[in-house]
Amino acid sequence: MKIEKQGFIFDARNAKTEKKVCMFTALFKHSSGRIFSSFRVGSRKDSADGNGVIAEFVNESKWDVVFTGFKTEFEGKKGDIKVVELFERKDGGISALLSWFDCSESTKLYDASSDTILPAKLILVDSSDMGRTWSNYRVININLPGPAVTGPVLKILEGYLAFFETYGPEIPGNCSFHTARAIFSEDGIKFDRIITIARHPENALYYWDQRSAFDPDSGKIITMFWTYDRKNERDVEIHISYGNPDTLTWASPVSTGIKGQIAAPIPVSGGMLFCFYVHRHYPGSMRLIFSQDGGKTWRFDKELIIYQSPEKKQKGISGESSYAQYWDDMNTWSFGHPSGILLDKNRLLISYYAGEDVSSLSARYAIVSL
Repeated sequence: MKIEKQGFIFDARNAKTEKKVCMFTALFKHSSGRIFSSFRVGSRKDSADGNGVIAEFVNESKWDVVFTGFKTEFEGKKGDIKVVELFERKDGGISALLSWFDCSESTKLYDASSDTILPAKLILVDSSDMGRTWSNYRVININLPGPAVTGPVLKILEGYLAFFETYGPEIPGNCSFHTARAIFSEDGIKFDRIITIARHPENALYYWDQRSAFDPDSGKIITMFWTYDRKNERDVEIHISYGNPDTLTWASPVSTGIKGQIAAPIPVSGGMLFCFYVHRHYPGSMRLIFSQDGGKTWRFDKELIIYQSPEKKQKGISGESSYAQYWDDMNTWSFGHPSGILLDKNRLLISYYAGEDVSSLSARYAIVSL
């Protein structure tokens, strides 16, 4: 592997205050070959002014911002758009799945006193001009606590899968639980069948921030998880699971042995599987690793560092933080949110956010030859 090119999708270093912090980077490739990046921009990681931005890949050295500013008020409440995941409808138009959080009373995502996160909604919106304008906003009714979008919407033979996670008490007054989920749609318009992707039988592990990709060689959906040990209050190795797109069932997640957090799987022909992931331990970095057997084993000796943080240490990574403190630590992290697609059969396009410190975080990309 070799880095051919790297740069900025959106350079926040000289941006206005309300656009200084990029997060939740994502990539989408249309059947026409056009490529887009979506991400959240705001004044801080935990600000109430966050909104989605869409940029189009013009060439290997240039991105053009084509849209800023989704609707942020729903049911009379002002919110923060944290995640925008684009997908192609059957008519060739583009839809976006938005992760919206209610900031009318607080901007703090996690409340330790109630062990809950901010009220949230999953929202769909459509574009007929390749992301330049958006209309037909609608809330997906899931009736589950704390929904948040986690990774790309997948087109499979029978329809579409939108991935999300939930956190909170499923019965009022009970304890909060975490579950990795998806919701299925036959047409990409009406999403109405909720599927459980992963939940530990004893709720001892949380399978956070799943990222999924369809592997055409095996015919399976490969899903990877940032995995947290709730009892011992620390991260464990990235886990992986394989889904059957016909039955919409997933195997129990197993450890990859990779020490990291959010991990984006990128399948390539011949059983090759690349994983672009967050290595939060020192030296903090964004890394690309590959497997030659579909994710059973990994070539740690061939790992490629895409970005290395100038900070010597990231908070909370050595197990010194309590669960509640760990949520606060996340607001101090200065890089993350990997995404990746095949640019062509011999190259990957990957994206992430990073900056010298949390006050200015840019959306970045790299092109890697395989």
